[in-house]
Amino acid sequence: MIAAVIDIGSNTMRMSVYKIEGQKFTVLLSKKETAGLVNYITEGEMSEEGIGVLIDVLQQFCSSLEEISVNSINAFATASLRNVANSEQVLARVFHAVGLKVELLSGEEEAILSFSGAVHASPFADGCLFDLGGGSTEVVAFRERKPYYAKSMNIGCLNLYKRYVKKIWPKKLEIEEMKLFIERNLAEAALPEHPQPLLIGVGGTARSLLELINLREKRDASHREITMEELHTCVSFLLKRDTNAKDAVLKKCPDRIHTIIPGALLMQALAKKMKAERLYISEYGVREGYLWKEFIKTTI
Repeated sequence: MIAAVIDIGSNTMRMSVYKIEGQKFTVLLSKKETAGLVNYITEGEMSEEGIGVLIDVLQQFCSSLEEISVNSINAFATASLRNVANSEQVLARVFHAVGLKVELLSGEEEAILSFSGAVHASPFADGCLFDLGGGSTEVVAFRERKPYYAKSMNIGCLNLYKRYVKKIWPKKLEIEEMKLFIERNLAEAALPEHPQPLLIGVGGTARSLLELINLREKRDASHREITMEELHTCVSFLLKRDTNAKDAVLKKCPDRIHTIIPGALLMQALAKKMKAERLYISEYGVREGYLWKEFIKTTI
């Protein structure tokens, strides 16, 4: 069976096409568009322009599947539409224009799917997972590969950028304001009280930070673990905001030039709050969790 899964995020829209054989899957195709849908939200509603951008990207994705014998096309939206007042009207417009029924995930559903996708592909029995997105961050603590805590917070790298940064890279005052906002939100979030030595990171920002750290440490791209010291060193490197830092970001993750510092600050603060000792950055996440739920239907 071949299935396409489309993830409509606040910053990025992604489509992955999978070949499913029994309990295994292979990624056949991946496409990404930095749509920045959160930028089209005004007074709590998505604008006509934003709806147009959403429909255009979905049509492009569907057109790219015409040469592939896809058995099923599935789409879901996260904080991009979860937090807007006119989400029902937006989804109706999408269905009328594209013929695609988009499932709107709750914060807890997104958290559990991110957990499922990442943990299926990891050897870890105990730990804590975070999915750092553009408009929200999900946290799931698990024991013996079963979740016992799941929470979604309305704080992400893109809404941090929109809230505090006036240009591309933040100034010192903007950085301090973001740090205070992140600290306050994490303090109010009622995160697990017990130390979480292992953190599993999910999402494009976490993967981009891993790429930057692997570049600095001269490691192979397949290396997926980060020490706390390496994370702190990378954040300090980015906060210099000099030519070396900008060149590294433009080399490894140019589409995140504006959100990499907000994301790095959030990831660092979360790791510190959870008393993490090391991080493992997963190549899989919410799309693969959705794939397991809808098509493979197996337990972890």
